[in-house]
Formats: sequence, C-alpha cells, structure tokens
Amino acid sequence: MLRKAHLLTGVAGLIIFVLQGQYMDLVHEHLATMPDGPRMLYRSSHIYLLLASVLNVVLGVYLRDDSSLIHRWIQIVVSTVVLLSPVGLLAGFFLEPGMDQLIRPYTRPVLYGLFGSGVLLSAVAIAGWRRL
Repeated sequence: MLRKAHLLTGVAGLIIFVLQGQYMDLVHEHLATMPDGPRMLYRSSHIYLLLASVLNVVLGVYLRDDSSLIHRWIQIVVSTVVLLSPVGLLAGFFLEPGMDQLIRPYTRPVLYGLFGSGVLLSAVAIAGWRRL
C-alpha cells in the first residue's frame, strides 16, 4: 500500500513540476523581469518539488516491507514525511516569494524532514546489511 501511495504521489509531483515550469514561463515571463530574491525562491522551490517527487517514485519502486517492528515503524514515519513533502513544497512555491523577507517557513521544515528521512532510511539499510 505504501509503495503505491509513493508511486502515485511521485508521478503526480512530476506532473505538477512540469506545470510549475509552465506557470513560471507564462505567468511570470520565465522570471526574467523578477527581482533576484523572489526569482531564487521560485526556482529553488521548483527544484525541491522535483527532489520530493523523485524520492517518492524511488520509494514507490524500491520500498519493501521489513519484518522487524522497529524498522517497520521507521518506514511508516519516513513514508509519512516523504508523502507529505510535496504539499509543503507547493505551499512554499506559491507563498514564500510574496513574503517581505527571504524566509522559508514552509520549505525549510520539509527539507529538514526529507534530510532526516534519508538518514533514517540509511540507518535501516545499514542495519539490514549487517544482518546478512
């Protein structure tokens, strides 16, 4: 079930990534006339959505059920963070460039969560290799 959710979320995120590019091109004239700060926020948020979408696709393809209870709970926590990350990144894409300062109240916690998830998945993988 988690694999299918990751795969669907990842594919939807990739489609939204393409639509974001069209939005920046058509609505904001490819960001050519925009000040540096908001342009940087748009572009980085755009790339971060690609990151989250690819992570979801990868987990959708490679995630496997682990019989260990602690590993299963870690997978559930990681999956929850990765599955919800595109929502926070979309909020950041549309809301952060309009803020007065270059702050990332939506994007920053999502990126920390993705980084932490990567660390947890690595720990699970390393523990699995040691059992072999």
